[in-house]
Amino acid sequence: MINIKTILFSLFLAFVSCKKSNENIANTTKPNPVAKPNYKDFLAKIQQKNKEEKSQYFFKYINSEIPDYWQKTPWTFGGTSREPKKGSIACGYFVTNILSDYGFDIKRAYLAQQASSVMIKQLCTDIKYFSKREDLENYILNKEKNQVYIVGLDFHTGFVTRENKDTYFIHSNYINNQGVVKENTTTSKALNASKSFMIGNLKY
Repeated sequence: MINIKTILFSLFLAFVSCKKSNENIANTTKPNPVAKPNYKDFLAKIQQKNKEEKSQYFFKYINSEIPDYWQKTPWTFGGTSREPKKGSIACGYFVTNILSDYGFDIKRAYLAQQASSVMIKQLCTDIKYFSKREDLENYILNKEKNQVYIVGLDFHTGFVTRENKDTYFIHSNYINNQGVVKENTTTSKALNASKSFMIGNLKY
């Protein structure tokens, strides 16, 4: 004869076990997000690094941190913002402000207002010229990984980085005043619209 109490107790144990299992899954699949520091505190932490640490961190700063903080900050021709998502930022000022924030001792405003060739010649090494975007990309892919470059276009400038086999253009995009973006070089409208490319390797 079936014992009803035994059946009910077994069902209760199964329910409790299932609930605890679901709670464990929820706890492991939904970790609490860690809030990133505000931009001012983020820069202050960078300045606590020594020169060697800053040299090693520079690629991550340009390739990951800056696009994360500055994305969607709009472009205007006269934009000079020093803080992400406040005001607007022109392409030249985006490059020089970011470098100045990191600790580069440069004439930030002067270089931002010059042709990108002036900035590249002053700050970069191993400078190359190309007339095709594909040649530019092949050149970068044949260099070491995790490098930062400044690229000068016909009327525009920004950073180029290589992450594994992908190359990215990080810039304040003038098209539709889009502002700061990180986009693949193969699909970047601003990059592909240029007829000339000047690129130099940038190290801290």
